[in-house]
Amino acid sequence: MSTDAGAYGDPETRTRILAVTWELVADRGSSLKLSEVAERAGVSRQAVYLHFGDRSGLLLALVHHMDESLDLGESLAHVQAAPNGAELLERAMRLNTDFWNAIQPVAQVLEAAQHDDEALGAAWRDRMELRQMAFGMMIQRVADLRQLAAEWTVEDASALLYAVAHFDTWRELTGQLDWTDDHYVEAMTRLLRRSLLAA
Repeated sequence: MSTDAGAYGDPETRTRILAVTWELVADRGSSLKLSEVAERAGVSRQAVYLHFGDRSGLLLALVHHMDESLDLGESLAHVQAAPNGAELLERAMRLNTDFWNAIQPVAQVLEAAQHDDEALGAAWRDRMELRQMAFGMMIQRVADLRQLAAEWTVEDASALLYAVAHFDTWRELTGQLDWTDDHYVEAMTRLLRRSLLAA
């Protein structure tokens, strides 16, 4: 991917291409083609290449665009600002279910195709690495508050939180077992408090 691709062209066109890509990934899954994105966005295929470099660049830009559209940075700051570990874990689980709800169609495509499609796999891994980092910061905050249970290291507790909050777990509970968002937040928060916090 060209290193200058992201700096090319009109920001409104870039945003329109990303919005179309979001829709198409949700509708078409891994069959997404750049020519289809270009046609739907009303631009040339060359314009898509100039903005994003290639299919991988477009999909990586998409997942970053999704975070920005959902104000993920602000939401993570709200979690980190919790006054205690118990409140932090509750805020984290509320953010988790809100986030997965917002991006579920795209997340399903990325997760399902990650081993068969290099571009989709790269986008999925990029998001999972971000989540691992974010959960690590949350657990470090709990540790700084001296509320992490003594038997846990920050590294292991972060890994547990990441796994518990994973898309597969959320999808099974809310989709297959029909948990409401409030039930999810309450139950997962209770589990995490009892598992991770000092008595």
